[in-house]
Amino acid sequence: MNFFIDGAMGIGNSGVEHAEFYRAKRFDQAHIPYRFVFVEMVKELHEAMDKWELRDDQVINMWEYFVLGDDYLQNGLTKRFTPSENLVKDSTNTNRMNTSITSGGMRWVSHFVKYPDIHKPDSGVLMVSTGHIEMFNEATGERRVMVEYQEDLHRKTLITNVHLFNQNGQHLIFHNLVTLHQFFYKQLDRVFGGNSTFIIDRGEENEVALMTKKIPNVKIVDVIHADHLSDRDVPGHPLWNNYNEYMLEHKQWIDKIVVATKLQRQDLLVDFPDAGDKFVTIPVGGVRDGNQNYKKAEAHTPFKLITASRLASEKHIDLAVRAVAKLHQEGKKITFDIYGQGEAKDKIEKTIKEVKAEDYITLKGLSNELDKVYPQYDAFISASFSEGFGLTYIEALNAGLPVVTFKARFGAEELVHDGENGFLQPFKRDDDEYSANQLAIGLRKLFKANYGKLVKRTQQSVTEFQDHVIAGKWKELIDALRAN
Repeated sequence: MNFFIDGAMGIGNSGVEHAEFYRAKRFDQAHIPYRFVFVEMVKELHEAMDKWELRDDQVINMWEYFVLGDDYLQNGLTKRFTPSENLVKDSTNTNRMNTSITSGGMRWVSHFVKYPDIHKPDSGVLMVSTGHIEMFNEATGERRVMVEYQEDLHRKTLITNVHLFNQNGQHLIFHNLVTLHQFFYKQLDRVFGGNSTFIIDRGEENEVALMTKKIPNVKIVDVIHADHLSDRDVPGHPLWNNYNEYMLEHKQWIDKIVVATKLQRQDLLVDFPDAGDKFVTIPVGGVRDGNQNYKKAEAHTPFKLITASRLASEKHIDLAVRAVAKLHQEGKKITFDIYGQGEAKDKIEKTIKEVKAEDYITLKGLSNELDKVYPQYDAFISASFSEGFGLTYIEALNAGLPVVTFKARFGAEELVHDGENGFLQPFKRDDDEYSANQLAIGLRKLFKANYGKLVKRTQQSVTEFQDHVIAGKWKELIDALRAN
């Protein structure tokens, strides 16, 4: 069995989860078996699965397995429960206990404790946080799990002393997440008959668990979803992205490392020139097989711009807002719709009001049907300083939308060909005004360009990313791993 290893998923997800969703469809296309595996506690997991049209037998959650047992691993959830919450407070109105029933059939009883804040000892503030959680099988009433939480001065809140009750007849105790994950992955491999392939999408604990005590006949594939490098200012001593450091320092324990672009693979070979066989390029997104035949010889009036992403600070959507406002102030007839949700929403709304753009810039919320949304627009704009691939770029290009964005590693540089299917502009991480002005310059180039020619080239530029091509790359990789 092939397992996609991740922390959690929700109603709103990052590019990592969307890359997994896309990969699953390509595995289906190539008739390769797989399961999504999430190792974090996710109360609304099945509600999120419904939102993203995942079946109960496609997804395994580590904590649900500990509560529901081996049959759950192979068959998935067989019964849904009605979720509920019951919070108990003491006479001082302090939260003391919360009982949650999840739709997956787990009853979580969270016990809260009050204590001085060890991170700010002089504040005099008393903190209320989770002391321990008990997990019960709601159908049988049996307690199956108990987890303790510990505040560490340097590492913040840690999960420790995990008790698994009646785990195949045993009472097991794990003192940290790494040893717990190691046990869990052994159970996955056992129940599915061995010879597993673990495709790690997120989580250093998952890497440590699988690499330090490697399960016999198991293959490990690690996926890099973003720029692996923070800087290479000191030749020979690159500063890795924190999320990729453990993997790159222990790559000898990994069978293959997948990157989304040819450019990123080439960049990795600068630091690992003898590891050409280790790094494999497989795009994390693609376009439907065949030409979509979006025929748009002319743009709308007003010109309709779109962006779609998590509303996160690293996406710098406020810079796109300022760039669009500059063109509007110059008299260009233009609108800008922003799709997505996230913690930067308030900042974006504030920026829209600051530049007095409420009449032509709109936050549209989350959509999981962007393939139907894109054709309604004329061009796509992004202000991200770094995209490992850029799922939304390729989706927009396939819908016939030229892309205006920054010349950023690696997705933008690989997918957007300056002057042909969009425009790439320089940026400065420490100078928002400069970067916003550069996006505005890119938009001016777009307005001056032959729009019909740009549109024609957009779909031509993504033919190598068609679904059947990417499905074939994954099949070739999985088959090769099992042949060795």
